[in-house]
Amino acid sequence: MDALVATTQDGDFEIELNWPSGAQGPAGPAAVYGSSPATAASDATFGQLRVSLGGHSVWHGEAQSAGFEWTWVELLEFLGDSWVYLALEDGAPLGVAPSTVPRMTAAAEEAIGRRNPLGSDAEEEHLEAYRATHDLAEAVQGAVLPPVWVVRDGTRGWVASTHLTAAAPIGEVLGVLEQTGDAIAARLEGLDDERSTEAVQRWRERETQPRLRVIEAATGFQPDLVAEVHDLFLGEDERDWHSLASDELLAAARLVGPQPVTTLEPILDALRQLGKTGSDALERSSATAVELLDSLVYDRPYAQGYELAAWLRTQPGVVDNSGRVEPARLLDSWNVPCVTTGLQLEEVDAIGCWGPRHGPAVLVNSDARWASAARRRRATLAHEICHLLVDRSGSLPLAEVLGGRTPAHVEQRARAFAAELLLPRQLAWQGFAHYAGTETDAVKSLCGRFGVSQELCVWQIRNSDSFRSLAPDDPLADLLSSASHYE
Repeated sequence: MDALVATTQDGDFEIELNWPSGAQGPAGPAAVYGSSPATAASDATFGQLRVSLGGHSVWHGEAQSAGFEWTWVELLEFLGDSWVYLALEDGAPLGVAPSTVPRMTAAAEEAIGRRNPLGSDAEEEHLEAYRATHDLAEAVQGAVLPPVWVVRDGTRGWVASTHLTAAAPIGEVLGVLEQTGDAIAARLEGLDDERSTEAVQRWRERETQPRLRVIEAATGFQPDLVAEVHDLFLGEDERDWHSLASDELLAAARLVGPQPVTTLEPILDALRQLGKTGSDALERSSATAVELLDSLVYDRPYAQGYELAAWLRTQPGVVDNSGRVEPARLLDSWNVPCVTTGLQLEEVDAIGCWGPRHGPAVLVNSDARWASAARRRRATLAHEICHLLVDRSGSLPLAEVLGGRTPAHVEQRARAFAAELLLPRQLAWQGFAHYAGTETDAVKSLCGRFGVSQELCVWQIRNSDSFRSLAPDDPLADLLSSASHYE
């Protein structure tokens, strides 16, 4: 058999495609050119295809070492139609963490129920639309194969099935699919039936998409909303809309979520006014932080955040003599502007922006629900510091919206980082356990000393190793029954 083996560099995602030897289709070239127009494309692309994740076959024939026999023109049609979404749609559905397909589906369904217990038609439709454009199994009509979702997570790509996942740079993941599509298209070259010519044309034109479709894929907005807001993405420095690439404005719009023109316009205008900045100091710190994060890849997100914050507190000039960190001063030392502006959304605290044209910079929303709280602002800036350090080269290469649809695992890491940077858990415990006054006075003292909210302080005490190791009958164990008691 003629064979194609397309794989990522680490070999964790592999597609093997075998054609019958010396034949254009199941019964040779004569069968194809003598076929009816309805079957020519199917006959030409009959072969065995095997998908492997982490060295384990996900799609296979009767033997795991053999491919699944099918007519793979259907996969080429799927890839041609879905390529814009595979290349541009960032994140798993509804911002859930990349994982196995059952976990992502369950998490997305839980998010829908949490946001609207009665269900949300729009969000359920979004989940189904995501499945229809990201699950390779949707290409195989008439057979049942395990799901194989292709998920972009910033600069990384995830390939997920029922029990297995593989991760690699998104370019490598798309490269495997591209080699597969080219191999199938080559089988159809020279055939003049309508299905063959259309499948090849859609594949060859996969990266040349109308502007509205690029905006739809990059933002996740429904087509009717895209038709209303698309002019907002047009600036004086007109980008190449035929290029399948997102940008700072499209990424921010995706994370803010669907908004009317009147709400989206001031957000995009504020981002557009940010110039290009940055400094060697930020890049050096970011490089070290990313290296540290790579060593923590199997830790939970909150544990990663704690470790990153603990490392940053050891760096010269970050912590003052009293043990306090000033996030605004740290950002200023990195030449990262913090601009306060009204964004007309109460739930959004800030937007970070760090793409090729704008930033790194942070927009602090003066219209946020807690905008007047100085301690909340400090936590917001500390949160953005985490994204600046590790997410620009990972899950958030262009922008981040605090209070928006940023992926949950990324936000969990940043929340833990911000809390640990401002008030380390062990310092919180020591200040609480050894305070001479009441527990309420102890919490207030810590809040004043470190510039944090009472809620953050209480959670840092509760999450400290010392608190967790208390015996159930220890008097201190009952003093912090809930964070809300101290708000």
